[in-house]
Amino acid sequence: MTAKGSSYGATGGGGAMPASPAPTNVQVIAPATLAAGYTFDAMYDGVTFPVVVPDGGVIKGQRFIVPFSPQPAAVAVAVPADEESGAATAKGRGRPKGSGYARGDIPTGMWRDGLCDCCRFGPCHPHFLNSWCFKPFLIGQLMTRMKMTWLGKRTHDASAGSLNDSRVEGDRRFKKTFRNIAILTVAYYVCQMLTATPDPDLDDFDPTNQTSWEDLSDAQDNSYEKLSGADKVKYTLNSWIGALFGVFIFYLMINLRATMRRVYSIPEQSCLWLYRIGACDPNNGVCGSDAEAGLCAAPVGWEDICCALWCQLCIVGQMARHTVDYEERRAVCCNAEGVEDWDEDEAYEGIGAGVGEGSVLVV
Repeated sequence: MTAKGSSYGATGGGGAMPASPAPTNVQVIAPATLAAGYTFDAMYDGVTFPVVVPDGGVIKGQRFIVPFSPQPAAVAVAVPADEESGAATAKGRGRPKGSGYARGDIPTGMWRDGLCDCCRFGPCHPHFLNSWCFKPFLIGQLMTRMKMTWLGKRTHDASAGSLNDSRVEGDRRFKKTFRNIAILTVAYYVCQMLTATPDPDLDDFDPTNQTSWEDLSDAQDNSYEKLSGADKVKYTLNSWIGALFGVFIFYLMINLRATMRRVYSIPEQSCLWLYRIGACDPNNGVCGSDAEAGLCAAPVGWEDICCALWCQLCIVGQMARHTVDYEERRAVCCNAEGVEDWDEDEAYEGIGAGVGEGSVLVV
């Protein structure tokens, strides 16, 4: 995934200091159209480093080569006992700076774990139960963590002209996201129950009789015609309500996943062949260059769509585990964020410094 160029020469260090490793040429993708001299952050081997746009500037998606100079390896020394109490400690769980984690211990550049790690914390863990049985509720919790509205858009401060950038303050609509989705989900199930219709073919159905199974199979196409006029209306309403709610949840999932990939600079790894056959520009996603101004909260990729179409339980669980380390935080089923003691800015800690928010990683 990383393209390396030829190495530059390096001068060795003197004395007891370790020699600085030789710089390496690496290839980066411009996250936007930028003027010469502009600086943004990229990441290589888990290390965040500044990239200066070369003379002539770059356009969004353009690849260019920059030198990467890794820091010299640290030399361990003994610390006297009387100085240990004054030693500084890093925030988090012992991860060094530049390890590929934002300051809130949320990984950048890659997902925290795999798509199929749904049972990593056991089948009775709240995040698994919600993703399996109450998926809309977990989606509402994740959207609250990411400061998104219940309509799948990222909150923003319109007065500052910052469209769909949830790092800025001023828009508090995300505080009602979980509540609104919970109300909508309950209303959906109530409507489904109220518009449910009996199946005439099941009145005389005997599951122990092979002939009944054959008769039932043959009669499926004619069951609608056997309904009364009122039941036909209820059947149609039931079908439309179910289809619209399913499309709405699908829309929320692809926007949520695209938003997380953008915020944490996670590149697509699957379904890339759809770009190679000309199905959309990989730099702008499926929704085009104006994605964030339209229905999409962030540039949506084919991987987001395919995963939301075929792996709903898996991707919702993966997104939940990505934003929270459940090994150290207690999950809950029914609060707005799905975790105890959540700080509303926690999902964006460290992102404002340039790691994430569309700053495409080294490729």
